[in-house]
Amino acid sequence: MKTLADIDRLDFEPATKSQVVDMIRVLLDQTVQDRELLQLKDAQIQAKDAVIRAKDFKIEALTHELAHLRRIRFGVKSETLSPLQQDVFEETLETDLSAIDAEIEQLQDDQPGDTVAKPKRPRAGRQSLPEHLPRIEHRHEPESCTCGQCGKDLVKIGEDVTEQLDVEPAKFFVHRHIRPQYA
Repeated sequence: MKTLADIDRLDFEPATKSQVVDMIRVLLDQTVQDRELLQLKDAQIQAKDAVIRAKDFKIEALTHELAHLRRIRFGVKSETLSPLQQDVFEETLETDLSAIDAEIEQLQDDQPGDTVAKPKRPRAGRQSLPEHLPRIEHRHEPESCTCGQCGKDLVKIGEDVTEQLDVEPAKFFVHRHIRPQYA
């Protein structure tokens, strides 16, 4: 590129020369500004790259820490017995096994073929009221003890007894309702 001194040698009118020189100076100033802007942007890019590298390093460190913690939590359990601790239970194991074998032999010798009776289950539903409470009986008899069809006397075949807990202030007692059943 030719310098400003080279432009003086050219055969231009003075007004045109001054215009060309001004345009070249503006272009040179703009080039200097663009170069400064590029340097500033390069510095910003380098700063951002440094931040990204720092964040990548932090992510990698956290990933390794997480993997380590997962190995601790989900890896081989720390509660496993060491070989020395396993020997502690062998002493009682032999005595327990021999006691079980002896009990099995005793059961087989005593009653071969007998089945073990199931223990009686407690009655389901409400439990009966305590016997120490006083009882007041109410008998509910039918109006007549004769058969409505044949006219003969009815025969008592059973009764339905229900008990109901009742309270008077500071006194408990049971109302007993007895309903005879006739056939």
